Amino acid sequence: MREAARSLVFGAVAACLLLWVALYNGYPTVYPDTASYIYTGAFHIPLPPFRSPGYSVFIARTSFGASPWFTIVAQAIAVVAALYEGCKYLVGGSARFRDHCLLAIAAALAALTSLPWFTSLLMPDVFAGVAFLALFLLGFEARLHWAERIALAAIATLAVGAHISLMPIAMLFVAAVAIVKLVRRLPPWTPSAKAMLPWLAAPLVIAGLWTAQLNRSMALGFRLSPSGDEYLMGRLLEDGLAGDFLRANCPNRSFAACRYLNDLPKTPEQFLFWHPLLSEMELNGNEVHEVAWGTLAAYPVRFAWNSTRHTLRQFVQLRTGDEVRGLALGAPNGTGTMIQRVFPRDAATYANSKLIRGRLVSPTKVAAVVDAAAFWLSALACIIFAVQRRQGKWNWLFYSAIAYLFFNAAVCATLAGVYDRYQSRVAWLIPLCLAICLCERYAGGTHEVGVAKTAGAEIAAN
Repeated sequence: MREAARSLVFGAVAACLLLWVALYNGYPTVYPDTASYIYTGAFHIPLPPFRSPGYSVFIARTSFGASPWFTIVAQAIAVVAALYEGCKYLVGGSARFRDHCLLAIAAALAALTSLPWFTSLLMPDVFAGVAFLALFLLGFEARLHWAERIALAAIATLAVGAHISLMPIAMLFVAAVAIVKLVRRLPPWTPSAKAMLPWLAAPLVIAGLWTAQLNRSMALGFRLSPSGDEYLMGRLLEDGLAGDFLRANCPNRSFAACRYLNDLPKTPEQFLFWHPLLSEMELNGNEVHEVAWGTLAAYPVRFAWNSTRHTLRQFVQLRTGDEVRGLALGAPNGTGTMIQRVFPRDAATYANSKLIRGRLVSPTKVAAVVDAAAFWLSALACIIFAVQRRQGKWNWLFYSAIAYLFFNAAVCATLAGVYDRYQSRVAWLIPLCLAICLCERYAGGTHEVGVAKTAGAEIAAN
């Protein structure tokens, strides 16, 4: 009982540490897309470009219709729960020691990484890293109790269903884990492929069915992404591939886009939000899909090269605070109006928050430098430790995190665009790897000292 109470107290403190940005701001932070999630959750009405409805439902349920403060508390709880399970099976040592490690790790992540910025943000991005931790433990830890497996699978399901990009990222990660399991003999502490794959596949299948059902309930059809190829089309327009395809085919095809050959959108944002091209293409049948896939078929090598180039750019582009910089630059933001409609008692607090008053920019600049330095220094230290150790759970954690960061960069950069927010949402996983390594090494050193003391006492007694 005392151990459970201690774990709860330490977990609560860890959650508070991860919410320091919201506490300092005076309100949960927001992004221009936040308004759409709140609106869909409250009124069950989708807004184009259509996003995953799972996070909208999450806001609606966890806010209790009263305040988004409850939502970010729920986000912090999900993060701490995943960290707790990670400490339990990766650090070792006594329960008391693991609780102290959890608190130390949370403090380090809160001070030196982007994690508190996403935990405090009313956006689904915080679940990108949570999904990794849950899937990694389900795939590599054989000692999990069945109740822990169910809890981690539920967390993974919620995370994958929170944002449409996390479905292909999770699928790539699960496929990579399955391939490693099939081609390489892993240590006995990992579950067999037969025992592991159902636990990894179930969250993806359930999240997919849940997302499709929510879309169908909003008259968007039983599908994962009602927006179809719109995000990809924006990416192809920015790269110039779609423009080249249209110029080559417009003389023989009646595309609505042909009327805009001299005024095509230059960025995905222009295509999705401001330019009339998207609405006219939608009125002309399935033109977005036809042009997007026609472009891919016409220029597969150029697309592959651009995808590789953008993936590498995205992998290293991870400045913290994209949401703060977006508002500071005057990005359209209807969140205030939505807060007034859905959470009217919070309207004044939201309006007086540091983010809305422009007083969060300077701390964000500092955090961007500190977090980037922590990421690269942690990556260097982890590489050194990985080369020294070569085996063990921690090595697989680090290798898996690197793979996951690469999958995240590839999917986001290829299908949407290169933005700081996409990679900074998972960049904290590398400092986490270092923190777990240090705790594990300390636990091993403490154990060796304890064994030596016991042996010395036995020798003295004899």
